[in-house]
Formats: sequence, structure tokens, C-alpha cells
Amino acid sequence: EAELQRNTPTVAGLAWHTWFYWDGRKDSLWAQSLAPIEAPAEMNSSRMYVARLVGQSPSYRAFYENLFGSYPGILLQPGKLDHASPIGDAKRQNNWYRIPAGQRQLVNRVFTNAGKALGAYVRTLEHGASNFDNYVEQLERGNYRKANKILDARSRQGLKLFIDDKKTQCLRCHNGPLFTNFEFHNIGSGNFDGDSLDFGRLLGLPSVLQDEFNCLGPYSDAPSTGCIHLKFINRQPDESLQGAYKTPALRDVAKTAPYLHDGRYTSLKDVLQHYNDIANTKKINAMSELNPIDLSDDELLALESFLLNLTGSQK
Repeated sequence: EAELQRNTPTVAGLAWHTWFYWDGRKDSLWAQSLAPIEAPAEMNSSRMYVARLVGQSPSYRAFYENLFGSYPGILLQPGKLDHASPIGDAKRQNNWYRIPAGQRQLVNRVFTNAGKALGAYVRTLEHGASNFDNYVEQLERGNYRKANKILDARSRQGLKLFIDDKKTQCLRCHNGPLFTNFEFHNIGSGNFDGDSLDFGRLLGLPSVLQDEFNCLGPYSDAPSTGCIHLKFINRQPDESLQGAYKTPALRDVAKTAPYLHDGRYTSLKDVLQHYNDIANTKKINAMSELNPIDLSDDELLALESFLLNLTGSQK
């Protein structure tokens, strides 16, 4: 077991995202699904192990061949190493480059297909309807009394604050059906010194561009007209990306503590105070995009009350 440097975000609703991880270093669910398998602090396994496991398990192999065609039996020949990968410790890397190039491609193909199966499952995980959704539905039907029974006065006050672009500016980042614009913003939470350096999108951008499993890579199923997000992205990292992280979705936010990219806050109250205390935030990180909002204690409680109403029913 190991403690990770970053907070684990929810997997619900990921079917609608373009970038994955807080720094966006992966650009598909299937590519993201592969990374923890080989990460030393997570599963600490290897692509060769996964490829051989798929072939050795009768049930996995049957599923695999039903979806992707014949399994490359050469990977199960005696003498094949259980752990081999271009990443990881020196032993695994040495094992990897001892494998003929053609067979390495076969390993990658089985590995990525396993990731695509994992990604297909994760795409089915969605948020349930929340009090806020039911409130909006009643408003659209003209049932204002019913609507006001769903959200109490304090929650409605919080909603008004949330959509007030001059006072809170929440909608600059937290907009759309999932309450996120899926992009990267600097809210003064980057770690640029000490033992836990984290530069956010500044390093995530070159990582996704160099990733062999990205949308433009040889293992992608995207059509030639696809991958617009990579083809037209600004490839020149600049200072504004230092400490920028992906805007998290707010649906079910009450269930996803702790908060921020490093999990530094245990409650929504603490998160809201972070946004309210801009002067202190800018002392720590001058590149923060946040502007002063200066909410009263009552207004902060109202915003928190609204956010609690984004919790969905179980699906």
C-alpha cells in the first residue's frame, strides 16, 4: 500500500470528459485505465503480466476473443517473462527490450484492448438525478410551489449566488450539465516547493502529447478526422499552466471528500473558505486566477447548502 500525492476523483460521469487525471495527462478513458496498472504506488504490475493473464485465463480469453479477435498465442510460449514494461524498474525495462519488437507490439495491443474494456465499463457509471434536477424540472413545468418544496430558501439563495457571474463567478469554470468546463484553471493550489512538487497542467500537457496511448497513437480507434483536442491544442506550455488543474465536476460533490487535487480540505466549508480568502491564496500562489468574492458567513452556508443538493439518487 502507498499514499498517493493526489486526491482520487470520482469515476461517475467520466464518459463526458476529454482529459483525465488532474493534469490531463491522458486523453481517453481506456488510456487512463492502463496507467494505474503499471504505477509503482498503485497496482505495480506490468503490461506483459496483463497480456499473459488475459491469455491464460479461460474466461478472460473467451471474452477477449469475442470482442477483439484471436489472442496472440505466441505471448504464452514457455520462457516468456511475467513482468516486462518500458516503464517501471530497471529489471522490467530490461525484460521489455529483450522481447522482439513485433511481440512488444502484440503485448501493447492486448494491454490496450484490456484498457478499452475497462474504459467501456467506466463509461456506464453515471450520476443519478439530484434535488437540483428535480427542482429545475418542476420550474420548467411551471410548478413553482413544488419546486420551492424541493429546495429550501437557503439552498435557493445558494443557487442565486452560484449563478451570479459578478459576485461569485462560479460559472466561469463550473458550468454545464456536470458543473465543469472540463478544462484547467489555477486556483492557487499548486505545490512548487518542498517534497511534494506538483506543477499541474504544465507537465500534463507534454505528457499527453508524448503518450504512446493517446488519441493520435497507433493503438487508438479514433477516425482520421478525430482527435481534434490534440490536433489543435496549443503545444507550447506557458507559465499560466503552472499549478493549473482540471475543473472537477460538482455532481455528488458532498460524497467525494477530500477536496482539491491533493485532498487538502476535508469539508465543503473549507473549500468555500479557500475561494473566499483570495488575499491569502495569492500570497501563496500569485498566478491564481481567482478574484475576490467576499461572501458573508451566511452566504457561504447558502452556497454549501446548494452544493449538497447536487447529490444524486443511486442508479
